[in-house]
Parts: sequence; C-alpha cells; structure tokens
Amino acid sequence: RRIQDGTGFVVGDGLVVTNAHVVAGAAATDVLRSDGSKVRATVVAFDPERDIAVLRAPSLHRPALPRATAHTGDHGAVFGHPGGGPLRAAPFEVGRTVQATGTDIYDRVRTERAVLILASELHPGDSGAALVDPQGRVVGVAFAIAPDKPGVAYALAMSELDAVLRSDLSGVVDTGPCLR
Repeated sequence: RRIQDGTGFVVGDGLVVTNAHVVAGAAATDVLRSDGSKVRATVVAFDPERDIAVLRAPSLHRPALPRATAHTGDHGAVFGHPGGGPLRAAPFEVGRTVQATGTDIYDRVRTERAVLILASELHPGDSGAALVDPQGRVVGVAFAIAPDKPGVAYALAMSELDAVLRSDLSGVVDTGPCLR
C-alpha cells in the first residue's frame, strides 16, 4: 500500500530494467516516460538474488541503450531520479570489481554476484539507474549506497544483467512479497 520509486533504462523493444527491490510486492507497475506520461508495465523477470527486474512496457517506444563491460578506473555518469525527482547525472568511477557475497533483497538467501564498487554520490531513488560510460554505453546497474561510507555506491556488473536477460521474458512473473 505504498508507492515505490526507482529508476530504469531500456534494454530492448519495450523492455526496461530496474532493481527487484523497486518492484517487490507490486500489484501494478507503471513506467514514467521522459515526457511525464505513464505507461502500464508488467514484470517479466524478477530476480531477488541479483536484485534485477525486467518490465515489459509495449507502448514505451524508446530505443534500447547499448551495453558494455566496466573495468576498474572506468568513469561516466549514473542517470537516476534521486528521491523520485527529476533526472540527474551523478559522476562515477569504478574503484573495484568484486565477486561479492551477500543476501537477497529479503535478507534470507545467501548470494554471490559481480559487483562494481563506485566512487559516486547516489541517493535513494537512484536504484536501477544506468551507469553510462563516455561512449553512451550502459556498464552497470546501480543498486545500493554504502550507509557507513559517504561517496561509495554499488552497481551490478553487466554479466548479472545479461544472465537475467537470457531468461524467459515471455510472461508475467510474481514480484514476491513487499520489502519491510
């Protein structure tokens, strides 16, 4: 019974990527276009271990962004909507790429995933934002900020997104329970 905001980006014809924690428990999902109009979307992939969701919004009519792999030292901008506000570009630099051990979005299942450790000032609402390199390619998906380290944020490597995009995206999937 609450509205959750996050950021997403287009990866294919009518396909938008965001974080799983942005849509967890959602009965209905809308994508807000850059012109301010809303488009109804359905969740076609929900991976709480990777914290990635894919939404299908057939009437979105936006081009897919090209993708590439990030490396230590790469830089660019994170295009997000902190606090559900207007689009903002926050600079980032990849400090390290690690195979991180943690838990799923529900804090129940142990996970391992490829994570980019960033020098970047991100905020709630930037979840699901694209990390874009100077050539305009998406190189990661923002998913968390370090609560104890100002200026440190985390993004999923493209290998994590690619694994989800290889799954069956043909039908609507359950978004699990709401986060507490």
